[in-house]
Amino acid sequence: MRFIKATYHESTKTVEYESPDGSRLLKTGGTLNWRFNNPGNIISAGNQPGKIGVGIVHNPNENKFSIFSSMEMGESAKRILLKRKYGSFTVPEMMKKYAPEDDHNDPVAYANYIMKESGVTKDQKVGDLDDEHFDKVVNAISKQEGGLKPGTERWVYVTKVTVSDGARPVAEVPFSIVLGNKTYNWKTDSLGRLTTIIHTEIGMPIAIKYTDSSGKETIVHSESAGEKTRNILLTRNFSKFSANTLVDKPKKPREKSLQKPIEYTVMSGDTLSKIAGRYKTSVEEITRNNNIKNSDEIFPGQLFTIYGDSKEKSSTYQVKPGDTLARIAKVHGISVDDLASDNGISNPDRINPGQVLIINDGENRTGNDKTSKVKQKAINTDEIKLESIGGKNSGTPLAILPHDQKEAPWMVIAIREAEIWKGSDESIITKKSNYHKLIGVGLGSLRGSNNAWCASFVNYCLQESGYRKSTYPMRARSFMNDNINFFKISTPVYGALATSGHHVTFVYGLSKGGKSIIGLGGNQGGGSIINGSVSGGTIKFSVYTNMQYYLPVAYKTYYEKTKKIELQEFDVNELNSVFLNMIVKVKGKEGTR
Repeated sequence: MRFIKATYHESTKTVEYESPDGSRLLKTGGTLNWRFNNPGNIISAGNQPGKIGVGIVHNPNENKFSIFSSMEMGESAKRILLKRKYGSFTVPEMMKKYAPEDDHNDPVAYANYIMKESGVTKDQKVGDLDDEHFDKVVNAISKQEGGLKPGTERWVYVTKVTVSDGARPVAEVPFSIVLGNKTYNWKTDSLGRLTTIIHTEIGMPIAIKYTDSSGKETIVHSESAGEKTRNILLTRNFSKFSANTLVDKPKKPREKSLQKPIEYTVMSGDTLSKIAGRYKTSVEEITRNNNIKNSDEIFPGQLFTIYGDSKEKSSTYQVKPGDTLARIAKVHGISVDDLASDNGISNPDRINPGQVLIINDGENRTGNDKTSKVKQKAINTDEIKLESIGGKNSGTPLAILPHDQKEAPWMVIAIREAEIWKGSDESIITKKSNYHKLIGVGLGSLRGSNNAWCASFVNYCLQESGYRKSTYPMRARSFMNDNINFFKISTPVYGALATSGHHVTFVYGLSKGGKSIIGLGGNQGGGSIINGSVSGGTIKFSVYTNMQYYLPVAYKTYYEKTKKIELQEFDVNELNSVFLNMIVKVKGKEGTR
C-alpha cells in the first residue's frame, strides 16, 4: 500500500502512516530505515519523489530523515540519489559524503563493506557500473543501514466527518463527538471537515451531537465504529426564512438601471422563461439587458445580469402651453400629489412648456398607499425558499437576494478560466496561472510531458469553490482512488468529474447524437489548430468517451435531488465559439497528457 501522509513520534519511535481511506498504520521499533520506508536512510532534501513526511531523529545529533509513501518509493529514491549525486564518485569517495565521519560513521569501513559485498573495485565510479553491480551496491547499503529489521505494525481505524448544506461544505459548525467514554468539542473547518475521529478498535460507540441556538442538544448520528463509519456525511438543514416587503414611496420612480442587479449563472435545464419567473421579471427584460440574440438558445454557465421588476408602467408627457399639473393628472387618472412626487416638482403650480413628465399608471403604482396594505398580505407564501424580496404583488422591491449557485459551482470557475485564456497555449498560461503551484504542487511549469495539468486544473476549480482536492491532486487517477472526498456515479450529470485514469475533465453536456460527453477542462486540445495556430494543452471544450464519473462528497444530497435532470446536447464547436471566441480544427485525434 502507498500512503499519503506520515508523522513521526520520536518519543515512542513510531511512524504514523495515513492511508487514502483515512485509516492509520503505526510502525514501531525496528530499524529506522524500516520505520521510515527509507532503505538508504536518506536525509530529507527538496522535492524527493514519494516523500510524505520528515522524521527528526537525535542520534545523537539532530538529523531529518525522509519518510516515504512505500518501501518501493524509498528504494527508488535511494537509487536515484546514488546515480544523480554520486555518479562521478568511486565507492570510497561516495562514502565520505554519504556516511560522513562527523555523523559518527566510519566511511572507510563502510566503503570496504560495500566493495566486499558488491565486488566493485575502489577505482570504479558508481555511474559507470552495470545494472548487476549497481544493484549489489544498493543492496549492500541497505544491509549496512540496518537490514530493514522490522518492529511491530498496528492498524488504527478512523472516522472522517464532512458537513454539507446538501451541495456545499459548511464551515464553523460546532459538534460534540462522543467516542467511548471521551467527549470532544470541535468545529468544522473551511472545507466542512471535523477533526479525524481515531478509534483503536472496531465496535467502539460513536455519537455526534449538535447544540442549536436555543441550547437544545440533539444526537444527529450514532453508530458503532466499523467499515460503515469510515466516512460520514452530515447534511445540515438550515433555518427557514421569511420576509415582508416594506412600502416604498420614492420621490423619483425607481428605474431598472438604478436597482441593485444580481449576477445569475445559467444552470442545466434552465430556460429564459424559468429564470424570468424566478426573479419576477420578463424574458424581454433579460434578453435586452444581456444582449441575447436568440432567446431560445442559452448555455449552462452563461452569466446574466438580472434586475428586479418594479412593475411600474410608465409613459412620458411633454407639457404644452396652457397645461396645468391638475389637468394632466386628471387626463391620466392619477393624483396631482403623485404626479408631482414622481417628477420631483415642489411647486405644483409651476410647470413649463416643453417639460417632460413621467406618468405612472395609478392602478399599478408601487407607491400607492391604498394598495400597499393589500399587497403586504401576499408575502410569506414560501418559508422554505425565499428567492427575492419584493416582486409581483409585493410593492417596490427593496432588494433581491443574491443568487446561490448550488449546481456545480466549480463550473463557474472553470468557465471563467476558459474565458480568460481563450485557447492560449500552456506555454502562455503557465506564466500567470500555473495550476500546479496554485493547488500546492511543486511542479514549476505546465509545459512538457512530465507536467500534465488536467488534474491540477480540476482541483484548482474545486479548491476555489470551497471543495476538497483529491489525495494526489496532480494525478487524473486520484479521483478514482479517493473515496473520502469523492463518490462514484453511474450516469454523468452537469459538472461531474469524468476520468479515464489518464485524463480528467468536467462534464458539460452531451455531444450531438448523445453518444459522447463534452468535457470542459485543462490540458486539452493538444495539437489542435486554434484560431489559426497549432496549440499545446489549453482550456476548452472537447469530446470524450469511455469515462468514469465522480462528484465531491459534500455535493451528494444535491445530486440525489437533481440526478434525473438529463444532460443537454450541444455542438462542441459552437460552445468553443460562444464562450471562448475560439475556432478549433482537430489534427487527427485531439491530444491530452
